[in-house]
Amino acid sequence: MSAYEEQERFEEFLRTYKDELGTLTYWSRIQQMSINDELSLTVDFQDLTSFDNVFMALAAEDPQKFLEMSDNALVSVLRVEDPDYVNSIDISMIKTRFVNYPEHVALRALRSRHIGKLIHISGIMMRASEVKPLLVQAMFLCRICQAEIPQPQEEGRYTEPALCPVCTKKTPMLLIPQKSQFKDWQKVRIQESPEELPPGQMPRSVDVIFEGDIVDISRPGELVKVTGTLQTSPDFSRRGGKLATFNVFIEANGVEISEKEYEQLEISDEDEKQIKELAEDPYVHERIYASIAPSIQGHEHIKESIALLLFGGVGKTLPDGTRLRGKSNILMIGDPGTGKSQILKFVAGLAARGLYTSGKGTTAAGLTAAVIHDTESGAMTLEAGALVLSDQGIACIDEFDKMDPNDRTAIHEAMEQHTVSIAKAGIVATLNARTSILAAANPTLGRYESSLSIQDNIRLPFTILSRFDLIWILVDTPEATKDRELAQFILNMHQMKKTQDQTATPTIPQDFLKKYIGYANRYVIPQLTPEAAEVVENFYVDLRKSAEGGASPVPITARQLESLVRLSEARAKMALRSKVTKEDAQAAVRLMEESLRMVALDRITGKIDIDRLVSKMSASQRSSSDIIIKAIRDMESEGTSTVNKDALIQRAVSMGLPRERAEEVIEKLLAEGILYSPREGKIRHSQS
Repeated sequence: MSAYEEQERFEEFLRTYKDELGTLTYWSRIQQMSINDELSLTVDFQDLTSFDNVFMALAAEDPQKFLEMSDNALVSVLRVEDPDYVNSIDISMIKTRFVNYPEHVALRALRSRHIGKLIHISGIMMRASEVKPLLVQAMFLCRICQAEIPQPQEEGRYTEPALCPVCTKKTPMLLIPQKSQFKDWQKVRIQESPEELPPGQMPRSVDVIFEGDIVDISRPGELVKVTGTLQTSPDFSRRGGKLATFNVFIEANGVEISEKEYEQLEISDEDEKQIKELAEDPYVHERIYASIAPSIQGHEHIKESIALLLFGGVGKTLPDGTRLRGKSNILMIGDPGTGKSQILKFVAGLAARGLYTSGKGTTAAGLTAAVIHDTESGAMTLEAGALVLSDQGIACIDEFDKMDPNDRTAIHEAMEQHTVSIAKAGIVATLNARTSILAAANPTLGRYESSLSIQDNIRLPFTILSRFDLIWILVDTPEATKDRELAQFILNMHQMKKTQDQTATPTIPQDFLKKYIGYANRYVIPQLTPEAAEVVENFYVDLRKSAEGGASPVPITARQLESLVRLSEARAKMALRSKVTKEDAQAAVRLMEESLRMVALDRITGKIDIDRLVSKMSASQRSSSDIIIKAIRDMESEGTSTVNKDALIQRAVSMGLPRERAEEVIEKLLAEGILYSPREGKIRHSQS
């Protein structure tokens, strides 16, 4: 086939190709180009090969020639369709951009045989340079005879004419920018996406050059698919000489952005049939809970909450622009050896965009975004961190308590607003971080002390604790029956035996569960029904009713109310239901009650008290300490600046406080520095 025939065939494709619905796909887009002021047409390569298979061989043999031919064909068709538009623009800017090219190469597999070939890569955009004008056709002015000399610029290098062709004098030329031709240019770096990264390997990356109308269409942190040719540039030694080794970069022709986390999941018709069968199983919830980290025994509530976290609620944007998050956050606090890290590793592997990071080696810049000095251009560029990279996915943070407190505050905004804002070195940006956070922490003292408050046990600020929908405490208590069951479970696992638990509830294979979660997130948007809303409302109001009057504890806040809605929606999504039923809301309430009982139950009053989470004192302890402080103030006002400890206890008992309780509260106030003891048996108020 001659070059002329190839172009004719491509023009025929643009004019006559119809999709499944019989629409002239590309012809209608070409007619819209002048209206939308577009300079390029995006063509799906699969459509082209289905029209005529010869184009596959042409693209593989000589990509440069193939791309030039496709551009010329588009110009030719446009010239017939809309001659005025073609005459008004520079035809060298009109491009045919290809997506979905079948020759997909993993970044790790880029080799010298791919140089000069048309390839398709995918990965996460790590950083992007600013958009610069690239000189394509220069117009120079001779300083002696004032002649204008055109000079094409090859390979992006600035070249002046050696001498003036008119007066033949060798003189420095003057560039005339307004008569020269420029095009937009941008350099980005694309890194392997987390799911493609082999365990224990450093992620590979490649530089990609965008030119023309595809600059600036994607941001750091987004998953992009690029079709382009692999090019080379020589390495330079420190002395400035060229080396025999080369750097590779991709000259992009077409680019697509995968907005959604589940777009890259391939779900066949057979998979869809199995997904719908599983959704109709009356025990679908139990089967999914049992499939979460099946190698860890027990922790049913935690597995249930993690399953709900994987499915997620529904994010909403209100008419005034306020965004309500649909993603849940969960914190696990537990004794060593209770399987927290195992659960985190499992979830990171199961989530479509799951990232695992550990506390001590994690910084604020690594989690959010870093501003990096580009050595080549000298400009400052933005590099996305872990939370931005796991946008629309799950970030698993282990050893949460070992993180530097200053670094930990960096995730406050990502947890509630789902964005990462950065203002450094003149770069002010807001990146998306729509991420669920699953965190695991050890108690401060190594083991969880049930006699101490949760604040004393974990020493995390309430600002971050309140952003977790559910907080679970895993306590390792010796108990003969349970210990024997656990020992048998672990030993059976080591012997590769099937346990009774696994045979009782059949688990779902991990690959299929991943597809099921992807399908649910892509197609199911459950709505809250009045019955479900009533269950949540009654639970919230009934719990808060106990706090009326001011002296009682605050058992639950509006943040937990939103958490209940998210959990209810996730449970409905799990069964692929479009409505949130009463049962879904009741299951969410049960989980919330269980979590609150673990972290916020005041043992003295037997009531749930969110203040146990907020501060070191529960509301009942605070009311007891109020009595002690009132007693000491009364005694000070009677004329003694330092009061006797026994007299103070006696006064507190007369005010209705039990003696043991009074002694305990005085010790606590002394430890916290609210009271101090100038000498044995004497007490003063620190503010008096």
